[in-house]
Amino acid sequence: MTASAFDASKIPVWNSEHPEKSFDILPEQPSGRIPVTKIEHWRDFTSLLESPFFNRIDTQFIFRGQRMYDWGMTPTLARMTKNDIVTEELAKRQLDMFRKAIRGRISDHSLLDDGDEREHDELWSIGQHHGLMTPLLDWTYSPYVALFFAFAKEDQQDEKDNPYRAVYILNKSFISDDELCPDIRVFEPKKDDHGRLVSQAGLFTFSPYDATIENKLTEVLTDEDFPDDELKTAAEGEQSGILAKYICKVYIKNEEQQECLKHLRRMNVHHASLFPDLIGAADYCNIFMAEIERDKALQQQPIEPVREPLIVEAGQPEQPSLPLGQNAGSILGLLTSTPESQEVEPSRIQLIADELNKYLSKSMVVDWQARDTVQAEMKNATRVLLRKYGYPVNARDTIVENILEVVGGGNNQ
Repeated sequence: MTASAFDASKIPVWNSEHPEKSFDILPEQPSGRIPVTKIEHWRDFTSLLESPFFNRIDTQFIFRGQRMYDWGMTPTLARMTKNDIVTEELAKRQLDMFRKAIRGRISDHSLLDDGDEREHDELWSIGQHHGLMTPLLDWTYSPYVALFFAFAKEDQQDEKDNPYRAVYILNKSFISDDELCPDIRVFEPKKDDHGRLVSQAGLFTFSPYDATIENKLTEVLTDEDFPDDELKTAAEGEQSGILAKYICKVYIKNEEQQECLKHLRRMNVHHASLFPDLIGAADYCNIFMAEIERDKALQQQPIEPVREPLIVEAGQPEQPSLPLGQNAGSILGLLTSTPESQEVEPSRIQLIADELNKYLSKSMVVDWQARDTVQAEMKNATRVLLRKYGYPVNARDTIVENILEVVGGGNNQ
């Protein structure tokens, strides 16, 4: 699935007054056959959670946050295969190899025995904690921990555009019922030497071999014998809202990532609380200090003319750049030309201009105007930087569409 194939306009916006009408199933989208909805800001996540739709009596939900909009629910071991499916043979080889590799490295020697399924789960859990590729999927009882994992990492400039983060919501009461859903196991490890599972309110699901969790859930929910009378009598347009009671995916607009983490930190959801070890403490300090320095840079950024981009021929030293197009002005002029730019403080506009100038200067090889791939990368990097530094959403397309004309002196076609 390419970024261009993703059409967010087809995804219904969450409506707390009519939650059952807030979902749709879009097989051509990365969500496959799972009901989806979207919210246009992470602050709306609380409103969604408080809806009676997700607060039904005798129903417990679990959550999984993912950074990229098009990531499926794929265990790490499944990523080794072409079809994202873990076979029993693959899992057995991995577990046997891990069991042999940890001899002399653990104190609980019972884990070295080729025991029953539950003992396998404990060993998988230990492996998952230490980076082993496993068939397990991480979940949490806390929706805000899931939101944290969806927004914890920044987008990278060399990545494709990522317009939404995502949180999956799964009905644990349903999948824990062996009569309703016998093939998907919920597993809560007894061993948690590092305290992460407790801190993260974590648990795992274990899908059957030779099937993805999406396919297995769809198979169960659409079976004629599934005991949900409402689903059996529902019109076609109503089915997605009913299926969402069991599994759904919430797309969350990828905006203000740093502000989201600050908000969660006030709720004591951050690296130091979720990872109660030295690595978590270090990550917490690194991120907190980076935020402080970023805020200081925004407040103290001087307003200076933007240096014109340099046109560099591959393998040659840097040469003076050509003047920017007179009709479009400079990068800074472009950024301040939209009405929406008045909402942004001048220091932030200047910072965005500097960052764009820095990146685009490196990208402008001598024949860039004739290379579609280079132009596409420059546009994508522009979009990522605009999102990263909070340039107004409604004006971003204008900047992206005009940026090449600006840096190309008005001659780009």
